[in-house]
Amino acid sequence: MKITPLLLLITGGLASYSSFAINVTGTVTGSDGKPVEHVMISVDNGDVQPGDVTLSVFTDAKGRYVFRDLEGIDDMAVRATLGGYVTVQPESREVPLQVGVDGKVQQDFVVHEGMDAQTLPASVWMGKMPAGAGRELALLQCASCHQVPSMKMRSFAKNLAYLSEEDRISSWESMIQYMRIKVFEIGPDGSKVSPEFVDFETMMNPDFSLFNLHDEEVIAEYFGKYMPVDFSNAEGYTYTQGPNLTNSETRIHEYHLPKTSLIREIALTPASPYVWGADLQKNRLFRVDPNNPTDQVSYPVPVDGPTGPHTLNDDAEGFIWDANIEGDVVHRFNPVTEEWKAYDQFGEGSVAHDIALNSSFQVAKDINGKLWFTLIGKNKLASLDPETGEVEEFDIPMTEGNKPFRAAVYGAALRGDGKEVWFTQLTGGLGAINTETGELSFWQDYPEGKGPRRIAIDDDDNLYVTLFGSGEMDIYDTQAHKLVKKVKLPDPNAAPYSALWDRWRNVVWIGNSNADVIYRYDVATGDIGHIPLPSTHAYLRMITFDRKTGNLWTAYSHMPIGSGPSSFVMIDPGDHPKIN
Repeated sequence: MKITPLLLLITGGLASYSSFAINVTGTVTGSDGKPVEHVMISVDNGDVQPGDVTLSVFTDAKGRYVFRDLEGIDDMAVRATLGGYVTVQPESREVPLQVGVDGKVQQDFVVHEGMDAQTLPASVWMGKMPAGAGRELALLQCASCHQVPSMKMRSFAKNLAYLSEEDRISSWESMIQYMRIKVFEIGPDGSKVSPEFVDFETMMNPDFSLFNLHDEEVIAEYFGKYMPVDFSNAEGYTYTQGPNLTNSETRIHEYHLPKTSLIREIALTPASPYVWGADLQKNRLFRVDPNNPTDQVSYPVPVDGPTGPHTLNDDAEGFIWDANIEGDVVHRFNPVTEEWKAYDQFGEGSVAHDIALNSSFQVAKDINGKLWFTLIGKNKLASLDPETGEVEEFDIPMTEGNKPFRAAVYGAALRGDGKEVWFTQLTGGLGAINTETGELSFWQDYPEGKGPRRIAIDDDDNLYVTLFGSGEMDIYDTQAHKLVKKVKLPDPNAAPYSALWDRWRNVVWIGNSNADVIYRYDVATGDIGHIPLPSTHAYLRMITFDRKTGNLWTAYSHMPIGSGPSSFVMIDPGDHPKIN
């Protein structure tokens, strides 16, 4: 669907009502005739292209929904989805919109409890696979790029149905070895670590891989023994994502992007009316105007060679910071003047990964005026003086026998006083460095497979640590240096990638890579609920804010390109927070 001025009423724009506007209404009931709340109703043309938008709304307690002020409905179709339910009327999954004899556009649905095998989140298919180290390590290492089981994994697993367990394990070992090569193919265009530049023996060497021989053995055995081989029948599976938090005012807009792009992360700043994405595949920032989504503009990173923009965050001054997986350079971009400033004093092979963020989820300076980065290529932290460009590196622990890229120092957060920077390590633990002395001030090992990933800190210096492999979140008091709470999330297979503390609502939003939902953790009550996403294979990494409205923004970011939808996603929870 194309967003037009008439649809700006939905997006919060300033357009006025037109007599040609079309409202689409309907109700959703169960087989017993009773209304069904929280059903997601989505409308688009069924073959979305860059510049198109899929709009989604939700039913109220009486089962009613409404799309207001659509400019037209030509070639538009509508569909209804709710986790744990299947649509029985109409029989077609997508129903073309038509004007009735009364001049109205109405489409009703009937649903009943059940599991739709075609739209189930990947995490549900792991519901019968046993808990333990095998599951956690499989999620940590495999779901870091794509969902588990992805569509390709399901096809592969089905082909193993008639093999013995021993042969299935052997087949998964071969697939994991193949994935070692694929890792070298998922870099940016022109990558210097692609198969064009790296020999076969090096790519196959477990010591140079993100997953070593031990990972291969554990994961292959787990998949060979427990991965389903029939994905046509979802009987016996359950949808367990906690309470549905949507209401009749919840809105989700998917802004569709080029399918050849890999937008890992996005940033917004009040200084710019646009949404900005880091297109790792095409070595560029990618700009979309949410009020005119066909206005999509590329901003190549001004470096001679590949960069692979990876991490994107704003700061309080309105700049956008870009960290790259190649080139050993970090950029500060001014979205108003479109000027770039390069910081290129990082050592060769550093691979600056994350920038330490404060409780506003913005790039911030420590007590000495420096910024902090995780260097995944060296298993180190680094400080950057933004005035001089000087970079200083700091050692951090690493398990004996581990390698920097597998250790994977990852997320970072700055304590409120600017005196400590906290960081995670995917196959290691959680730590903190004193920014005044450069000394390690805290370290906590995590069991293999837990996978502490992207983190967030609140105004009280509580740190929220998502555990990607085990489907949990730990909360630390960074002043007292102690764990204060362990939170089990509704779905242990959701692969929680990131945390985002929201001071307007005092909640933590959790971006999941494997469950097609966003979780909301209420800090005061400990309650957890979810907002479902319209697309299947909705692989999430980071979530950020529109700081003017409190709406959430994220991106679908499967790897490699083509493994899932490519979209910016706006989520208005429908709760009207007070922005201050």
